[in-house]
Amino acid sequence: MTLGELRKEIDRINQDLIALLGRRTEVARQIARVKKEESLPTLDAERERAIKDEVRRLARANRLSVPVVEDLFEMLLDYTRLEMDLERLK
Repeated sequence: MTLGELRKEIDRINQDLIALLGRRTEVARQIARVKKEESLPTLDAERERAIKDEVRRLARANRLSVPVVEDLFEMLLDYTRLEMDLERLK
């Protein structure tokens, strides 16, 4: 592949990643609505631990830096909690 083709592939992957983040955020908003209806707290520490464990496993399986992937998911979880909190205020 040429450099230009590889860059186009990166661009397509970036588009896919952003679309997936959007889908994930929308599902999180739906979860927030359910939690609000059921009077459950936004934060579920056990669920977050399970996510982080799985993320570490997936990072290793895909030969990625575990600390970098952990940092990315920590930011993602922070953002998700924020979006869920905002959804619950509606």
